[in-house]
Amino acid sequence: PLNALGIHLQVLKRKLRNADDTVVRESTAHFVDIAGQELQRLDSIVKNFLNAVRPTQLSMTPVNLQELLVSALGFLEPELKAKDITVAMDFPDLVPAISGDAGQLTQAFFNLLKNAMQAMQNGGKIQVTCTVDDVFVLLRFADNGPGLTKEQLSHLMEPYYTTKSAGHGLGLLIVDRIVRSHGGDLAIDGKPGGGAAFTPSFPR
Repeated sequence: PLNALGIHLQVLKRKLRNADDTVVRESTAHFVDIAGQELQRLDSIVKNFLNAVRPTQLSMTPVNLQELLVSALGFLEPELKAKDITVAMDFPDLVPAISGDAGQLTQAFFNLLKNAMQAMQNGGKIQVTCTVDDVFVLLRFADNGPGLTKEQLSHLMEPYYTTKSAGHGLGLLIVDRIVRSHGGDLAIDGKPGGGAAFTPSFPR
């Protein structure tokens, strides 16, 4: 249905461009543009929902987590600069490669970075720290935003629950699904006024 709506909106825009009445053409084009924007937003919501609930086939290869993190940061760099948010990374000299799906993991890191960015309204810092033990490689994404209450912590992994006015409440579910599909776990901690931290762990 979304695809059909998009096609018909394109047809309508073409017909409007050829309309004789300039006033009607210009006034109507504005509403068609709004409909197109809302269609894209709805399409994004549906895609996020599907990504959160349906299993996906992983393409497993040896991956470098630091390289994937840098790639995810690249997508968000303009928004981070606009909001005056800095990102610091602390990685040990030797980080073992893990077996993972590069695209899925980049999506998970993107979601975690965006989640931290949206938690801070007027500047701030995101600290990404990598630690390694005998079993896991862990990445801790910590922000210095307003933190999380006990009630918020208890609801964070519920579908559609969000602490943000513009959130859809599926970002963390997608992260959790991706991490678990790699044999890992997602730990969450935070307190009011003390920021929040999300730590995915991956088997070595």
